[in-house]
Amino acid sequence: MADSGFTRFKLNGTIVQRGGQQFVDGDGFAGDGYEDVHRIDPHGFASGAVPGGIGLLTGVRGNRDSAYVVGGENPAMRPDLPIGASAQYDDKGNIIKLIGDDGAVFDFASRSATLTAGDWTINAPSGVTINGPLTVNGPVSMGGGASVTGNMSVSGNVDVGANVTAGGSVTDGDGDGGA
Repeated sequence: MADSGFTRFKLNGTIVQRGGQQFVDGDGFAGDGYEDVHRIDPHGFASGAVPGGIGLLTGVRGNRDSAYVVGGENPAMRPDLPIGASAQYDDKGNIIKLIGDDGAVFDFASRSATLTAGDWTINAPSGVTINGPLTVNGPVSMGGGASVTGNMSVSGNVDVGANVTAGGSVTDGDGDGGA
């Protein structure tokens, strides 16, 4: 171990989860090998270190048998971010970026994203755009009206508690001529 008590540590890919803690193997200063080193993440954040990650190794009172690693970021996977921005990302390219004045970016490419919560409120004074098909499993309530461009198909009943105005013809589906 270096004189300062700290040295660069490169993870070799051996990672074991045990008792809510992570233990890694890797190489320290001048290729010194270390096994079963306790890797520490900050509270509220958990990550699975990847091979090639670089961390900071220290030993309690310089004792290499009680060493700890902090960090473990693989430089080849680090996203390019502007000053002041932050990101959470994984080894598959999924990323959540917070980019100051440019807002937030959730980029999961073609992979699925599942969001589970109680009630949701979206405040978007300029509107919300969804590109792609939308399926809603449950009731939909609208205040303020709706506009549909294109065809609309309804299977089931339509209850109207107000007037209906049609700009084109209305076709009676059961053929009895009633509306």
